[in-house]
Amino acid sequence: MEQRRWDIDERFTGVGDAAAMVPAVERLGEMMRTDGWVTEEPEAHLLPHLRAVPGWELLGERLLDDGFYEVRARPEEALEGVDVLRAVIRLLSVIAEPSFLVRQAGDDAYECVTGVMPGDPPGMYRSHGHLVRVIVVTGG
Repeated sequence: MEQRRWDIDERFTGVGDAAAMVPAVERLGEMMRTDGWVTEEPEAHLLPHLRAVPGWELLGERLLDDGFYEVRARPEEALEGVDVLRAVIRLLSVIAEPSFLVRQAGDDAYECVTGVMPGDPPGMYRSHGHLVRVIVVTGG
């Protein structure tokens, strides 16, 4: 089994843990479990922003029963590996709010939760969030 954590890693271990972020992640998890936290009508609130991102063609979208807003999108240029993840993050960044988490959920699937939590910067909206799944379509 490979010990390296990335291509030039020679230490095989990090410098510490990520405990400093645990309270924020737990708080986000708590908000995500709040009934009604995921907003309605993502096609009105999110889709116009996603459509405006250069380098992507949106092929379809639908709201799923589990609250995910699923978007099928094709990058205008060929991408591989980590470049796909970074391109998807750039796509999703146009809808990012104070809390923003993206994870690769499958070969071509990327999931995002983004939202506003109580106490976020002044002038922000009441606490709410969005779940978005981007399915990257390659080829013709």
